[in-house]
Amino acid sequence: MLKSLRLPPVLVAALLMLCGSAAGARELDFISIDVAPWAWREAGEERGVFPELVRQLEARTGHRIHMSLEPFARIDRELEAGTQDCTIIIWDEARSRIVHRGAAVSPHTMGVVAREGVPLSSYEDLLPLTISVLRGAPIEPAFDADSRLHKEFDNSYLIGLHKLTHRRVDAVAGAVATIRHLAAREGLSAQLGEPLVLRQVPLVLQCSRRSANLDLMPQLNRTIEQMVSDGTIARIKTKYGF
Repeated sequence: MLKSLRLPPVLVAALLMLCGSAAGARELDFISIDVAPWAWREAGEERGVFPELVRQLEARTGHRIHMSLEPFARIDRELEAGTQDCTIIIWDEARSRIVHRGAAVSPHTMGVVAREGVPLSSYEDLLPLTISVLRGAPIEPAFDADSRLHKEFDNSYLIGLHKLTHRRVDAVAGAVATIRHLAAREGLSAQLGEPLVLRQVPLVLQCSRRSANLDLMPQLNRTIEQMVSDGTIARIKTKYGF
């Protein structure tokens, strides 16, 4: 007859914790902007900073997180409807009516990048220019509200960059690191001058007020804060030149 298996109390406690964690695991839906190096699809796989952050959240919380990458303008609609639980994108106070603000992930430089040879030493230099602006994306409050500026609203930074190379616009406004990354990928870096920085804005976890999983937000916040403090997020950003 086999003897009863006896495990050390510490191991029993650890196993019980693992079982409890597995039992409490859920499936979440995260959405973010489809633009490299933040996030993009290649060979059927999500790549970039956002997907790696999400995989870290999965590993550390035990939850299964499904990712959707969409144009910026669609993200608010999905969050307002509650069809997506959370996002990580730049914070906009106007979005607070549809989301709860969570932990800050990283600062992000917003500004305007002009064509090479077009000087941008002050805000007033923007007035005679035609500027491509990402549809639905806040740049900086004064810039967003300034009716003196000539803006063309486009669905992607890439459209704006190609317009710039064909001299249909003079500059592209938005996330400076992303604009420069896309220009480098497309072989257009030589076409760009120095940026005019307008502000630093945080990339923030934001969860829909209609999410059925809002009770998990404190856990997600704590996990992101740990990832900031232990250097995980900095390493991921460096890996992608973000």
